[in-house]
Amino acid sequence: MDTTWTYFLLLGLSLLYPLAQSFEKRVFMFRKVKFIFPGIWFSGTLFIIWDVFFTKAGIWGFNHNYTRDFYLLGLPIEEWLFFLVIPYCVFFLHEVLRYFVKKFYFPLFAKYVTWTLLVAGTIALPFVWEKTYTFTTIAFVLPFLALQLVLKTWKTWFSGFLLTYLVSFIPFIIVNGYLTRIPVVWYDNTENLALRITTIPVEDFIYLLGMLLPAFTIYQWLLHRYGSEKLKAKMKLGEVSGF
Repeated sequence: MDTTWTYFLLLGLSLLYPLAQSFEKRVFMFRKVKFIFPGIWFSGTLFIIWDVFFTKAGIWGFNHNYTRDFYLLGLPIEEWLFFLVIPYCVFFLHEVLRYFVKKFYFPLFAKYVTWTLLVAGTIALPFVWEKTYTFTTIAFVLPFLALQLVLKTWKTWFSGFLLTYLVSFIPFIIVNGYLTRIPVVWYDNTENLALRITTIPVEDFIYLLGMLLPAFTIYQWLLHRYGSEKLKAKMKLGEVSGF
């Protein structure tokens, strides 16, 4: 059995349903692609650079038995695709939740959660500075959390994002759990807290937050600034998440 397609097939299966339903009339993801992908590209670029350095440093790596033999800058092609596929799937989840969940926005709750995460992360940093993966993920997320307070996004879309982030744990645990169980991706546990949720390092959940925050921030800004008049009208009516 050829196992080198494992990572590729897992990404393909993850994308299959969101892509097939992107033209569904209640979600209409295809109308927002031009607002979604700039954020995904920006975030993906940052994380590819991060990924390259950490792979070279041996903080994590990839099992060649489960990836295709096509590597670019030390990363398998599947890893490059990961930063396109997974954020797109989360954006799809966000739009589905926004449509079906009647109470999608909790401004004060979002404000308190943002402050709590910001303060907790800042306090934690001095205690984890020797754990490269742990320190870097927390340090990366903190400025983007602070940015939400500066922009006051807790008043509009950020609580909806937090709900999406929490719900995304379900598919994330399934997909990333499989990747780390085989493992397709391995970690040097001396560079993290060695705390796992199933087989997933706890830092991966902060990593996911860091990957999504810049993408969603850019998406919401573009949607607000350059969205069509029809979209803006729906935003005022609360039908579309806005900045």
